[in-house]
Amino acid sequence: MQPYRRITIAVGVSMFVDASLYLAVLPLLPRYADQFNLNTFQAGLVLAAYPVSVPFVSLGCIVLVPRVGARRISLCSALLMTIATVIFAWAPNVEVLILARFVQGFASGSIWTASMSWVTDNAPAGHRGRESGIVMGLLSAGSIAGPGIGALAATAGSGVAFGLVAAVSFVGVVLAVLAPTGRAVAAGESRLWASIARGARQPATIAAMAMSLIDLCAFGAVDLLVPLGLGRSGTSVDVIAVCFAAGAVLGAAVGPVAGRVVDRVGPAPVGLVVGIGVMVIPVVLAFGPSDVVQLALLVAAGPLFAVIGAAMFPLSSLGADAARVSHVTVMGLLGVVWAAGFAVVPLVLGAVATATSTATAFTLASLLCLPALVLLVTSVRRLGAAPAAAPVAGR
Repeated sequence: MQPYRRITIAVGVSMFVDASLYLAVLPLLPRYADQFNLNTFQAGLVLAAYPVSVPFVSLGCIVLVPRVGARRISLCSALLMTIATVIFAWAPNVEVLILARFVQGFASGSIWTASMSWVTDNAPAGHRGRESGIVMGLLSAGSIAGPGIGALAATAGSGVAFGLVAAVSFVGVVLAVLAPTGRAVAAGESRLWASIARGARQPATIAAMAMSLIDLCAFGAVDLLVPLGLGRSGTSVDVIAVCFAAGAVLGAAVGPVAGRVVDRVGPAPVGLVVGIGVMVIPVVLAFGPSDVVQLALLVAAGPLFAVIGAAMFPLSSLGADAARVSHVTVMGLLGVVWAAGFAVVPLVLGAVATATSTATAFTLASLLCLPALVLLVTSVRRLGAAPAAAPVAGR
């Protein structure tokens, strides 16, 4: 096995755990709402606790990766995720549950920033889509496991279900120990904000951020509102979990294939097509479709998310190369945008749904996607008109 592939697998296992923890909670939201007497806004708080620390972690990774190394940070993140998941497994009340979610999110932030830069920095330039696709495939595999873990928690108890996730997380710790250190990142980002600004001005970076905005507005609405609505209409946790799992199965299959397509066609056109597809979902849901249609959209979300990741991370690395900054600089910027959105969007949409209606919340999500779509189209056009960037020395 190539050394860079061992890095990919180690990071992929951490992504597996990250996705399984996030998705395991979604079908359990109706149960948490009943158990702890939560309204829609409070259920949104349970979701928002996961990404709320990620913007600060992502910025910290930009500074720390050149000094400490992506491998060490990835190793610490996997260990922290393991400990937090053990706490989550036996949380006695909603306060401890939210605290454990917060710590899990702290680890998740460095996984998405430092660990993904570890992958893209060490993958050959022509294979970044494939390696990102493999990671997204493992993330989708975690999405497959997540709903099943949620269903297991509903029947056998959270200790058994999330204890198993903690065990897998520890496997990620071992794999990170065994993976090579990889290419060192030059400590050239002494002027942090200037480096971030250079990276942020690149069309490829803007396109990646626009994709993340569409993703978080659309799926932030779906992840919160669809399970709660289905639960109120009488759909069981098991049925919701099966649909999430079916979508994740498709995502696991589509991720590596999408990565190869990205390497051949380019991440920008692939990102544009999938961005439009994702934006359609909250538009459909705003019209109050039947439970069957909503369950079908849960299934469709899995492969769409896998393609987003397969295109978004190569786009961000292209932006970093064009700006002549480290990959972790742009990954950190992307993490800030994504996590801030996932912290705010569930709270805003939950408050809107509580104060007005679910249809209004989905309409708002659709409207929030529009500026990001315009930004994505504009950036893709600029990328098509721009000459290829010269490779960065040392990459």
